[in-house]
Amino acid sequence: MSDRKIVFFSAFRHLLPSDYENWLERMAADGWHIHHFRQWSSLFMTFQRDKPKKYRFVYDPQVAPRPEYQATYEQFGWEYLGCMASAHFWRMEYEGERPQAFSDLEGLVDRNRRNAIAVSASFFIFLAGVSAITLALGFASDSLSAGDRIQLIIADIFFGMIALALGYIMYLMWKNLLR
Repeated sequence: MSDRKIVFFSAFRHLLPSDYENWLERMAADGWHIHHFRQWSSLFMTFQRDKPKKYRFVYDPQVAPRPEYQATYEQFGWEYLGCMASAHFWRMEYEGERPQAFSDLEGLVDRNRRNAIAVSASFFIFLAGVSAITLALGFASDSLSAGDRIQLIIADIFFGMIALALGYIMYLMWKNLLR
């Protein structure tokens, strides 16, 4: 049995921050540990086999964290694992009761709202792209070659599929602000 495991597209399979945290905790409980996050960790993540541990993970999106951000978490015993895009990851080993990452419900909702806003912005960008391409096809179709029309149709379908996926993710995130 290998003591190394690569997991592909984990961030796309565990869409809500709480689901992602719980998945990482289950991996650690099974003895699979990630030691740092990188920009590409949403595409592939490497785990090392070690003894099972109880970790509490925190997924915290912070585009521009305050200067005291990292020191504050570390002051309360959290270990910084790294950053994936604008999401910072923390963990804390524990026994007994699972530690809370946010001191109140407002902090948790704020974290989830930041995530939902980011996904919503992406959704509206792709929706605008679909609209622009559809309008271009409608108004300029006669002046385009057959090859150009086909390329625009393919781009429209591709952007539309991404917009649908982001719309679904956005719906899940806004629906689950309290998780």
